[in-house]
Amino acid sequence: MRPKLTALTALALTLGVAALAHAGPVPVAVYSFQTAGDVAAFQKQSGAKCQKKWAKQKQMAITLGAKTNACAFRTSVVGDSTDPGSDMEVSAAVSVGGKISNKLMKKAYVGVAARSSETAGYELRVRPAAQTWQLFRDPRGAAGPTLFRSGKRKFIKSGAKPTALRLRAFDFGSTTTTQITGSVNGKTVISFADSEPDQPDGRRSVVTTGVKGTGAGTGVVGIFDNVAIKVPNPF
Repeated sequence: MRPKLTALTALALTLGVAALAHAGPVPVAVYSFQTAGDVAAFQKQSGAKCQKKWAKQKQMAITLGAKTNACAFRTSVVGDSTDPGSDMEVSAAVSVGGKISNKLMKKAYVGVAARSSETAGYELRVRPAAQTWQLFRDPRGAAGPTLFRSGKRKFIKSGAKPTALRLRAFDFGSTTTTQITGSVNGKTVISFADSEPDQPDGRRSVVTTGVKGTGAGTGVVGIFDNVAIKVPNPF
């Protein structure tokens, strides 16, 4: 049986399956932030002082407060509790803002995470001002996240123009191997098969913002638009 996702936005699941029955991955939720309800659907998963707001009535902005290194907010889509490897794709248009120094701006990142929890997950980050991307893997169990792959690309643009991020973790019902793919601005930057026994087992889809290292990123603002959660087709 295919792994399932339970979306609190059940209507989005029904419409998505009906519309894309013969297409690629099926969207189960899309957050365009045209209403405050889309912002309200995101709840804090981690972070000390994190402020979430509806920005310009068309985006979600997450601001890092004092002594805060990173913030993570989960969507309303949650994986089935009976499936240790929920199939999910998370994508978003992201950018970094805030009245901060150039030095801090180069450290600032925005990201998306799949199979996420407080102790596990895959996370794709981009630092627009530094033109770099990073994939972190947080294995199941007590071990913390580690930098798995990284790179620098000229197609990652700094400034206010959004960056398109996509991270997919699909095992298609397998219990041993997960196919991980990630792209930045439509360019594939990561593609590998994870067959390790400690594969992340979180059930949440997440957006993240923070700064590289362990220092505070006070004033950094992660800006998100068109966050979409998809699953394999057939579901």
